[in-house]
Amino acid sequence: MTIRTARPRLATTAVLGAALGATLALGTLPASAAVSDGYISGGGSFRNDWSDERVAADYYPRSNAACLWQKVLWAEGLLTNSEVDGAFGGNTAHQTGRLQSRWGIPTSEKADHGTFTKAAGRLKFVSGSTASGKKLELKYNGAAHDFTVRRNERGQYGFYLDDAWRAATYKKRTCI
Repeated sequence: MTIRTARPRLATTAVLGAALGATLALGTLPASAAVSDGYISGGGSFRNDWSDERVAADYYPRSNAACLWQKVLWAEGLLTNSEVDGAFGGNTAHQTGRLQSRWGIPTSEKADHGTFTKAAGRLKFVSGSTASGKKLELKYNGAAHDFTVRRNERGQYGFYLDDAWRAATYKKRTCI
């Protein structure tokens, strides 16, 4: 006579339930919190604001977010100012790969999360407040040039180009 207990079945049910719950929870998250905001954005400490950002030839290639990335490449001496046009094409991809190589990070030729995180390490506080809901002005200190970026009260980043402030949006391209 074999005596069976419910213990193994309960353990299996608990494991499967936890796995299903985790899968459902992950499935409801946006692909990128930043892109769902529509802007390169953040709040609180600026050190990790750019860690969930990315642009590439196949991911919002014609946008002000791509333009901000090109400003980073310009500041690092890899693009001329006239090449900052918000179009992430072959040259931007190539120069992104060169920068990734210089920084000692994986070379993908995409401004991916790791690349934006590395770039954020070059941001320096200028003025304002790091508190959420407050204005913040930062300077990107590149190897060749510096440029100013601002985070507004809504956490949206912007940059100065061609005598105008541009919102670092994924859905528009005004830096042509």
